[in-house]
Amino acid sequence: METKEIKILEKHEDYADWEKLIKHCETLEELTELEKEKAKRAFMLLKKELGDSFLKDAFASGHPVVRKIVNLAPWTRKWMTWFAEAIGEVKNQENYSSLLSRLKDKDKFGEGLSVLEIAYKFSKAGFIISFDPIVSVSGRTQKPDLKLTDKDTGENLFAEVSILGESEIAREASQTMERITEPLWYSVPFVCYCGRIHKTLSEKHLEYIVNKVKGVAEKVKRENAFQELVEEDVIEMGIALENDKQFLEKWASERGLKVGEFSGPPFDVNEILRTKSRIEKEQQQLPQEHPNILVIKNYNLFFYVHDVRKAINELEEVVYEYPHLLSAVVGGRYMGRGENIITMKDQHVFIRKTVYSVITEQYIILLNRFCQSKISTSTVTKMYNSFRSY
Repeated sequence: METKEIKILEKHEDYADWEKLIKHCETLEELTELEKEKAKRAFMLLKKELGDSFLKDAFASGHPVVRKIVNLAPWTRKWMTWFAEAIGEVKNQENYSSLLSRLKDKDKFGEGLSVLEIAYKFSKAGFIISFDPIVSVSGRTQKPDLKLTDKDTGENLFAEVSILGESEIAREASQTMERITEPLWYSVPFVCYCGRIHKTLSEKHLEYIVNKVKGVAEKVKRENAFQELVEEDVIEMGIALENDKQFLEKWASERGLKVGEFSGPPFDVNEILRTKSRIEKEQQQLPQEHPNILVIKNYNLFFYVHDVRKAINELEEVVYEYPHLLSAVVGGRYMGRGENIITMKDQHVFIRKTVYSVITEQYIILLNRFCQSKISTSTVTKMYNSFRSY
């Protein structure tokens, strides 16, 4: 496999060549034949939609999608398949060009990707999509991210998608997590792992630990056997290939860890309060005379709030304050495999599911029982299904 990769993607500029990326999909032995074909078709669609020159421009400008292109781990090609499938799902919807311009802009890609993800879910569930519709809010012209029309009932909803960025403390902790776990995503074949980071690390200490992780990952591949990295009060990490996964599971169990999950470093930030504040702010972007859905992407909430029922209990009260909100959805994702869960607390729903084999999505769907608009059960069910199934 390594020889094939060098032959097809030999030089830096090869990664900016759509045809070579398409051809390279055939060499990924970890993918099934069907997955290889899907990845090839994904790159073909992306070439058509983003344009022949997009990749060269993306590499020159440092577009975020480049990180997925140069990472040859199989999961990235599954992600590219999803990305293309989502674009294919919504490309014929009203004002799609507005979304496409965001996706092609390196500075707006993050927000565009979040809107695409949510639009894809709603479209698959049976809603007609319009991007950046113009509405009047308190006498001012606003553009919510989406207008949703139920294909069956004709009911209209508006949706705003907002990314709640990290606090400074969380950002430093995330940097520690990302730097330490990054060597795992470049491991081929993809390794099984689990671990815990006990504190946020300074730059020099972080570099020291990252080099240790790289060494352990290389040793796992070289010796084809489980390895651990344990430094008291700093890090606990176990790594193994699939054939040694059972040993890793026993090691993890003794330490209160779970294979596929990596936690820490801990820090003291009230993510529920930050989420409530964002709901209060973003609801102002939505029309008062229509039912609305507010989607908050908070990637840290589920890391640091482990009692979902408590989170729902606190967040529902801020939703009830705004009669034009039909629902607030708080979601996030993390690298790792989590147990698929769907649970309800009253009319609210918590969903956890694994996608692309290595990424877990989580959503709390808060339904406002005091919404001033009467929405059919059918439309509300479609809203739930958007996050449950797609």
